[in-house]
Parts: sequence; structure tokens; C-alpha cells
Amino acid sequence: MVLVVVGHTVTLFPPNDATHPAVLLLQTFRMPLLIIITGHLARNFVFDDSKVRGLVTGLALPYLIFELFYATYAWATGAAAFNLQILLPTYLMWFLMSVIIWRLTVPFWRNVRWPLAIAVALTLISYTHEMPHELTLRRLFALLPFFVLGVCLQRKHIKFLKKPGMSAVGVLVLAAGVTFYYTGGRYVPEYWTYWDRGYQWLGVRAFPGVFIHLGVLTLATLLAGAVLSLVPSRRTWFTPFGTKTMYAYLLHGLGVMTVVYFGLHRTAFVQTVPGVLISAVAAAAVATLLCTPPVVRATRCLIEPRAEWLFRRRTPPPPAASNHGGSRTPTTCSMSAGASARTRAMAGRSSRHGGPSS
Repeated sequence: MVLVVVGHTVTLFPPNDATHPAVLLLQTFRMPLLIIITGHLARNFVFDDSKVRGLVTGLALPYLIFELFYATYAWATGAAAFNLQILLPTYLMWFLMSVIIWRLTVPFWRNVRWPLAIAVALTLISYTHEMPHELTLRRLFALLPFFVLGVCLQRKHIKFLKKPGMSAVGVLVLAAGVTFYYTGGRYVPEYWTYWDRGYQWLGVRAFPGVFIHLGVLTLATLLAGAVLSLVPSRRTWFTPFGTKTMYAYLLHGLGVMTVVYFGLHRTAFVQTVPGVLISAVAAAAVATLLCTPPVVRATRCLIEPRAEWLFRRRTPPPPAASNHGGSRTPTTCSMSAGASARTRAMAGRSSRHGGPSS
């Protein structure tokens, strides 16, 4: 989540020859990494009461609340006319809309034989067609393989990334990525890393577009895996913040919109290397701050709303039938009586023949 907030901040600035390749590198894997983790955490989703209620209160209601906030804020700052369209997410809200839909598909991915291959095929096919903006279908299909990859990841795969020496491999992969982007990678169109445009818009035919697309998917996966190999497996001072990353995601967008409103992203300072670095550090600090207990307590009603009023009361299971003081079931009593009679008869025969009477 820190990388997401940093990415949303530094991509506001005009391109800088010294920092743009690094920004493009971050842009390539930051959302795939977040979505892989999101898919892994959603791998146990099933259609039962508690999971569906959690989906509504944890994603659907915050989506509606912040969709209203973003539309109102854009209108208040003069960035756009007030236009609340629930099926056409505003700014950051595409992610919540996509996660809602992705999570509903988890039972399918857990039951088909080749889930990752199917997801990649759907992504490649989706890039050959124009898609409507509603429901963020372009990004939903473009980033689907990363969500399915997270669903398919098992504990043994996570442990593999934590084996001795894997952190060194992760460093080498990231170093290779940096080298790539500061050499030939700078010629890779930036729009491929936005995951929201088809082959025609990107200016390529289906072939070789499919192969470029597969290369970008592979590159993003390798970089995301390298970062995961560097994440400490022990408990740290920032571990509790990981459970509150939704706060950082939803709240930092208002800060980014404020920066744009005041035109801070166009100042000469942020176009320099020190300006970009300081802005990145400040964004990381803000992302961490937004996950702290004071912010969580102040905004919990918006991001983790209690909505018991929205659901039906759970019907308690009927009490077990009891024979004390009530009517008896004739069939059950007859079977019990017959069984007792047969038991006594067998015991009598056994004792007469000198066998055990138990």
C-alpha cells in the first residue's frame, strides 16, 4: 500500500529523465503486487451469510460512501461537475469495484482445472476489443491474472519465497528491472503499465501485441515476487498497519486531489531529483500515518461501517426435540422399546450358555 500511495504521488509530476524510468518501474508492478495480495486474502471466499455480509460492509458500503465523497470533492474544488455515477467509478474507486466482482468469482477459480491459464486468456482476448467504461471492465480483465494468481498461491509458495537466499534473488531481480528500465525499458510505452488500454489504443496489432502483453504480465509478476521475497516474515512495528491499508487507500486520494487543486505537482521543485525523492518519502510517511490507530478511530464509521440495520436478523436454529414433558414420537419409542427387548433376550441367552452378558 505504501508503494501504491508513492506511485500515485510521483506520477503526478512531469517526466524527469533521471527519475522517470524508476517511476515507470514502480508503475509496472505496484498494482499487480497489491492485487496478488488481495487475491490471496480472498481465496477462502464462499457464498455464506458471514462472507457476503463482510463483502457488503467491507467493500460495497465504503465504495458508495467514498464515491460520493470523491464526486463532491471534485465538484467543490472545481475539478469537475457533480456527477455521481455508481457504475462508473471515480478515480481510485475502480479498485474497490473490481475487487467486489473478483471476489464473487473466487469459487469459480477454485473449482476449474487451469484457473491461471483461463485468466490470462481472458485478459489477452479483452485487449482485442473495445470495452465500456462502466464497472471498469478494462482494468478488471487486464489485472484479473494477478488476482487469480493470488487465489492460487498456497502456503508452500509463500514459504518458498522466504527460503534462505531468496531475498538475494529478489534484490537481483529488482536490480535487473532497474537496469532494464534505465536502458531499453525507457522505450517501452508507458501506457502499457496503466492496464486500461487495448491493443488498438496502444498502437499495435493483436500480433505482436499479445507477445508484448505477455512480456509485461511476466515482468510485473517477477517484480512483485521479488518485492514479496523482501517482506519480513517476522512481526515488526508496522505489522499491525497491514490490517488497515484500506484506510490509506481510500483517504490518500483526497490528499492527491488536494495537491492537484493547489497545483503543487507543477512546481519547479518536484521536477528535480531531490523533489521527487522527498515527495516519495513524504508519501510513504503519509501512507503509514493513515494506518495508525488515531486515524482509524476517527474514520472507522466511513471505512468499516457497522450496518446491522441493513441485514435481516439471523434466524436461530430450531431447538432439539425433547421427550420430557411433551408428546412422544411413536415410531422412535417403538424402535427403542423393541431394541431394549431384543437386548434383554440376547443377554438372557448369552448367560444361559455361559457367554458374556455385556
